[in-house]
Amino acid sequence: MATLDRVVLVGATDRDTSSMRFLVFNTKTAELLSHHQVEIQQKFPKEGWQPVRDNCGLGQGNQRTSLQCYCVA
Repeated sequence: MATLDRVVLVGATDRDTSSMRFLVFNTKTAELLSHHQVEIQQKFPKEGWQPVRDNCGLGQGNQRTSLQCYCVA
């Protein structure tokens, strides 16, 4: 019976102010196997203003974007 060589993969997320990326690497070779990027919509009520966000909504938006990247990658 043939033995199966298992490949261990690792996933990484990278988020900046305009996008979020999800990357999948082979741990033995450090080869990038797959990646996906989602643009993050920025809202500015008036020029120079930053929107005020409550902490309750932040995690849900981040998680939703992460899942979109994960499912596509």
